Amino acid sequence: MRSSASATLVAVRIATWNLERGGRTRAAREAQEETLSALHADVVILTEPPATYRKGPGVVTSPALRSGTGGPESWVAIVGPSVEALPYDVPYNRLAVAARVALGGRSTIVYGAVLPWLSVRSHVPDLVQHGEEYGDVFARVLDAQRADLLKLRANGDPVVWAGDFNQSVAGPNHGGSKSGRDALNGCLADLGMVAWNGAAAHAREGLHAIDLICGSRDQAILGQGRIDPRRGGVQMSDHAGYWVDL
Repeated sequence: MRSSASATLVAVRIATWNLERGGRTRAAREAQEETLSALHADVVILTEPPATYRKGPGVVTSPALRSGTGGPESWVAIVGPSVEALPYDVPYNRLAVAARVALGGRSTIVYGAVLPWLSVRSHVPDLVQHGEEYGDVFARVLDAQRADLLKLRANGDPVVWAGDFNQSVAGPNHGGSKSGRDALNGCLADLGMVAWNGAAAHAREGLHAIDLICGSRDQAILGQGRIDPRRGGVQMSDHAGYWVDL
């Protein structure tokens, strides 16, 4: 947690990053950990994390049922000193998990998630129902995550939705789809949310972020930044990471 120079504001930092590709060597894992440590985030939503991220103090994960090089892995890990599990189970095939986090002295619900990608039918066929095309899978999982978000915010706590959406909300749409973008933007509008880092640069030049940090459209953003996927010549991921200060 960071204080402003005048000590009249206390900022909280929320970050998200996909750790899967490029992070499969010891050097890459060490570089990832060094980068995350230097970020000093209050909470980090990690998608496709290695098997070393397991449920415990300060760590809440989605069910560890995803096949990984280090054994069963989770789709999402929410990590931070004040992270606590919620009595709210999110099924494996929803690609998400929820946690309670103390941010700036206020209880906040963080919903970490992955949304389906163009190759989901071949990469993870167990996530696909009979007869579904990519657009059907994306729409179904998005609707299920929206239902979770509506339930989680019913008690009045602010909600942050973050992770690897596999879909940008603006700019060139390579790697996504028009239907996916329209559905995601419509869902955010219905929830009164925006992607705070939606205009940030993707790991690939010319594209916008698909790893998004979303919250109330009325929330003031004090600053934001990007984690480059390379550090000291080491390829840490094929995704850039992102942080916002509230």
